[in-house]
Amino acid sequence: MRRILVPLLTSVMMLFCSTGISYAQDNEHKIVGIADPKDGKIRLRWSPASYIAWEIGNKYGYTVERFTISSNGALVSQPKAVMLTPQPLKPYTLQRMEALAEKDDRIAIVAELIYGEDGKKVTPEKGFGAYLESKNTNDWRMAMALLSCDLSINAAQSAGLYFEDAGVKKGERYAYRIAPAQQPKNLVIDTAFIIASLDEPVVLSKPLELAIVCGDSTATLGWLTKFSRGMYSAYNVERAVDGKNFKPVSDLPILPTSADKNGFSYYQDSLPDNDNRYTYRVRGITPFGEYGPWSHTVEGIGVPAVADVPVMDTIIVVDNKKISLQWSLPGKLSRQLDKVIISRSDKGTGPFSPLATLKGTATTYTDNQPLVSNYYRIKGITKSGKAIYSFPYFAQLIDSTPPAVPAGLAGKIDSVGIVTLQWAKNTEQDLRGYRVFRANSTREEFVEVTREILETPGFTDTVTLHTLTHHVFYKVIAVDKNYNPSEYSPYVMLKRPDTIAPSRPVITKAYRSDSLHAIVLQWINSSSADVVKYGLYSVNVKDSSRRQVAVWDTATRRESYIDTVLVMGNTYYYELEVYDDAGNCAKELSGDIWFESGKRVAIKGLKGVVNKEKKQVELSWQYNQPDVKQFRIYRAKNDNPFILYTTAEGDKQQWTDNEVFLGNIYKYKITAVMKGDVKAEMSKVVEVKF
Repeated sequence: MRRILVPLLTSVMMLFCSTGISYAQDNEHKIVGIADPKDGKIRLRWSPASYIAWEIGNKYGYTVERFTISSNGALVSQPKAVMLTPQPLKPYTLQRMEALAEKDDRIAIVAELIYGEDGKKVTPEKGFGAYLESKNTNDWRMAMALLSCDLSINAAQSAGLYFEDAGVKKGERYAYRIAPAQQPKNLVIDTAFIIASLDEPVVLSKPLELAIVCGDSTATLGWLTKFSRGMYSAYNVERAVDGKNFKPVSDLPILPTSADKNGFSYYQDSLPDNDNRYTYRVRGITPFGEYGPWSHTVEGIGVPAVADVPVMDTIIVVDNKKISLQWSLPGKLSRQLDKVIISRSDKGTGPFSPLATLKGTATTYTDNQPLVSNYYRIKGITKSGKAIYSFPYFAQLIDSTPPAVPAGLAGKIDSVGIVTLQWAKNTEQDLRGYRVFRANSTREEFVEVTREILETPGFTDTVTLHTLTHHVFYKVIAVDKNYNPSEYSPYVMLKRPDTIAPSRPVITKAYRSDSLHAIVLQWINSSSADVVKYGLYSVNVKDSSRRQVAVWDTATRRESYIDTVLVMGNTYYYELEVYDDAGNCAKELSGDIWFESGKRVAIKGLKGVVNKEKKQVELSWQYNQPDVKQFRIYRAKNDNPFILYTTAEGDKQQWTDNEVFLGNIYKYKITAVMKGDVKAEMSKVVEVKF
């Protein structure tokens, strides 16, 4: 077993050596712990703070007790201890750890550090130097074991430093006491107390204020760890050369330096080269082996730490087709360099692409196919393999060729006047961007609406909708890095959304016609050219009820209407609406018109029936006009004139004449009286022979 674990322990030692961290433990003999409420249970992790406490825990094990201190917000007056570990939690046996180590290397590390033979104690009587060396070794062994437990729940469980409490409830708050199963003689090991509740889950935070400082093939990362010391025990650091595909910088988790006075910890990474820009991100690892969220990313590029670098002396543009470079190698560079690499970029910040590889003593080079804009950098490789760089130097051809005319210009205007324009992207390498121009008509001059050159083929503009100009026009030009402009693109015509209502129609006449028993309306139609529909509505002033009278389109040149669907005694006014093709509406109102002629239609259906058995005449009629107060019945006997004979209530539709005698002819007619003493016309005469 020991032979198998030597490579693993060597890797862990290298991890500690690379970070430069001292793991001397707190001299106080105690147990410290944390809790993680999750998924209906509370997980507990603890660690001894001294080698003596670690040995006692390994020998006798640990006990875990639970106290319910509050329930639903109310404190429990006398919390009772519940022993959760009837048998103390001890490290697994060596045989069991060996079996589990096949699946988890960290269990193998814990097994070697607990059961290995190197952890022998030396007393001061055998020499103070040997005693200090033994103490440091034992402290280191304990630190290795506890680190492995922090990175693996299985390793912590195998070491007796982990427990899950599933007998918990929401709404309750607990205190856990973790103690050695047996205290040593003449020494007290303080117990750990942990407060936890399912209602207070642990939320992992991302590392804050990550920053980077680069040196010669090195990158030093720093981030704030002051407020997350109890949350994370190690960190995972990843690096990407393209800003996207991240890979860990180490096979093992990272232990940064102890926090400085400002609360920052640091880690230094070795860069593969000083040519590329590297991106980093960091996340924490909890003592439960879980990963927190990633930090924001930072990026940097290595800075060569050399005194002498190649220096560009002369740059000559030959016939505006070639660029000749000449440089010097100060100091001993000409003897130190193995080769010189000429690289080029169209930007001063790179990335730089190699053009040629020359001997270490070369001092001239001609670029036969330069770009319009060129940044040259000389990279020297020493005979020991170290790279040094010159500063970037700029050279430019005279460019009088404008870019191509932008194509595919299209756009739209939304309901609030926001214009969105798009067009195809130009392919020129020296393209600087685009400018956009606007006009309200093709007959007027186009005016630039971009305040600066656009880098992308798109633009957002704002136009007013409160205008009678129905369209707006746009053109685009492309500009290269020498500010050579292209020709204007073909214009695009965009229609403004119509938010202006059409002109109102004008009602010229609105009056009651007694001869027609109707209200007559006359008007002048809207003068707007985009009108598509009219609507006429009647409104009863009495109850504000609104009735559609008529709807017609502009194919019908209607300019008058006679409304006969009316009720006498009511007051009406009319709304004449006009709609354009965008749905905008304008409305014209008439004045109030009282529809009252002073008369109502005659009662119809008056009938008289002789009932000889009862010696009476039975009259009946039909009348459906509203607000009838009474009916007035007139009678004439034989050739005598009609007289008002009787009245009947307005809700009656029949009447019986009991004062009739044989051998006489009786004539009847009837009228109705409405509220306001408005009378109906006299009905037709009905004649009855008795």
